[in-house]
Amino acid sequence: MNLTSYAVRFTLYVLRFTPRLALRPWARMLALGALSLLVYSAGLLAPYNLFALRLKPLQDVARLTRGQPLAQAGFVLTLAVLSGLYYLQWRLCRPADPPRGERETRAMWLALLAGLAAVNLALLWLYPIGAADLFDNIMRGRIAAVYGGNPFYNIPSDYAGDPFYRYIAWRYSPSAYGPLWELLAAGTSRLAGVVRLRSPQDDILANILAFKLLGLLFYGGCLALIAGILNRAAPERALAGVCLFAWNPLVIYETAGNGHNDIVMAFFILLGMYALLRQRYAFAALALTAGALVKFISILLVPIVLAVAWRALPKWKPRLSGVAAALFACVGFGLLLYAPFWRGGDPLSLQRRETLFTTSLPAMIETQLEAPLGRAMSQRLVARLALLATGLAVVLQTLRAWREADWLSPIRAGARLLLFYLLFTCLWFQSWYALWPLALAALLSEGALGRAIVLLSYSAVWKTIFFNFVLFPGPRLPPRVQREAILAPATLGLTWLYAGYAYLRAQLCKVKAHV
Repeated sequence: MNLTSYAVRFTLYVLRFTPRLALRPWARMLALGALSLLVYSAGLLAPYNLFALRLKPLQDVARLTRGQPLAQAGFVLTLAVLSGLYYLQWRLCRPADPPRGERETRAMWLALLAGLAAVNLALLWLYPIGAADLFDNIMRGRIAAVYGGNPFYNIPSDYAGDPFYRYIAWRYSPSAYGPLWELLAAGTSRLAGVVRLRSPQDDILANILAFKLLGLLFYGGCLALIAGILNRAAPERALAGVCLFAWNPLVIYETAGNGHNDIVMAFFILLGMYALLRQRYAFAALALTAGALVKFISILLVPIVLAVAWRALPKWKPRLSGVAAALFACVGFGLLLYAPFWRGGDPLSLQRRETLFTTSLPAMIETQLEAPLGRAMSQRLVARLALLATGLAVVLQTLRAWREADWLSPIRAGARLLLFYLLFTCLWFQSWYALWPLALAALLSEGALGRAIVLLSYSAVWKTIFFNFVLFPGPRLPPRVQREAILAPATLGLTWLYAGYAYLRAQLCKVKAHV
C-alpha cells in the first residue's frame, strides 16, 4: 500500500470515526496534518519521487511538465492547497482565549509534531525538482571527502568521472558557500560512503538521503530554538511561532524536498538570538559568524548583536573589552575554519558574485544599464550601489536595536534587515532565500513586519510557476532585459506593495500621534 492510501485512510478515520474528538483543537490539528500529508503525497511525491523519475540527472518541474497543462495545473493546485492548510494550522495554534490547559497544550504539541514528522520524512523521497543545488552540494562534499580536493579551488569538471558529475548544474564554478558548510558536506559524504552498497545508483540514493537528513537535523534544531526562545520570553506564542515556521510550505518543500542548505544558516541565526536572550553576547556573535561560514548573509546581523551587548553592559571598560573579545573570537573562528582550505586568491568568489543577477530590483536596473554602459560596467556599478545600500541598512537597523530596550529589538532589527536585503539589494534572488527572515518572523508578535515576511515566503514559492508556466513557458528564454523586467515584479511585487503600504501607514500613525 502506498503512502497516499495510508494518508487517505488515516484522514477518514479521524474525521469519520471520531466526530466528537474532531471538535477538539488537537484532533483538528492532527486531521490537518493528515490532509497535508495527503496533498504532499498526491501532488508531489506520487509524480516526482526518486523512483518514479529513476534518478535521471537534471530533472526539474519545468522539464517534467512542459507541454502538459494538467500536470502544471496539478502542481499549482498542490501549492495553493498547502498554503491554505498552512493558514488553517497557524490559526489553530494561535493563543486561545481562555488559555489552553496544560493537557490540551501538550496534545496540540504532539499533534503538531506528529504531522511534521510524517510529512518531512515522506518528502525525503521527493526528487529535488526545484533546483540541482543538492547534487552540487553532494559533489563538492565528495571533492573533499572522496578525492581529497579543495572545493574552493577545484571545480566539478576536474572530476568528470564521478557518478554525480552528470547531475551538476554549476560544473565550472568553485564553492559559493563557507568552510563550515563544506566541512559538513564532506562529513555527510563520508558517512554516506560508509554503507556498503550494491551499485552506483544505490550510492547516489544514499547521498541524497544523507544530505536531506542533514537538513532535517538542522530543521529540528530550528524548531527547538524557536520553542526555547518563546517558552522563555512569550510562552503563549510558542505553539504558533513553531507552526509559523515549521508548517510553511516553502520551508518543507525547500528543505526536505529540494535539500537546500539555507536551513543550516537559519539554525545559527536562531542560535544567536537564543544566546542573546540569555545575555551570552560573545556566543551570540560566534553563532552568527558560524551562520556566515555556511552562507555569508548572516554576518550582517553581527553588528546588531554587538550593539545590544554595548547597551546592556553597564560601564565603558566592560563594553570595550566585551565587544573586542567578541570581535576577536569571530575573526579567529573564521580564520580557523578557512585555514585548511586557504590557497590564496579569491576563495570567497567576490568577483563572481558581482556578475550574478536575477529576479531582483538590482537585476532590473542592471539590465537596463547594459546598453549605455556595457555589461561589465553596469554590473560593477549596480553591485557596488547595492552593497552601499545594504551597509546603510545595517547601520540603521543596528542603531534601532541599540535604542530599543525590549528583548524583541534585535529580532525585529534582524528581520527588517534580511527583508530589506531580499526585497531591494539582493542581486541574485532565489525562492528558498525567503526562509532566512521567516526564522525570525516566527519569534515576532503579530504585526506588519511578520505579515510581510510570510507574504514573501508565499509569493517566493510561486516563482517556479510564474517563470516556467506563465511568463516563459517555452524552452527558449527571451532576452535578459525583457526577462528581468518581468520576473522580479512577478515574484517580489506583491511584497513590495505590502511593505510600501505598511510603511506609509506607520508614518501616518506617527503623524496623527503628534497632532
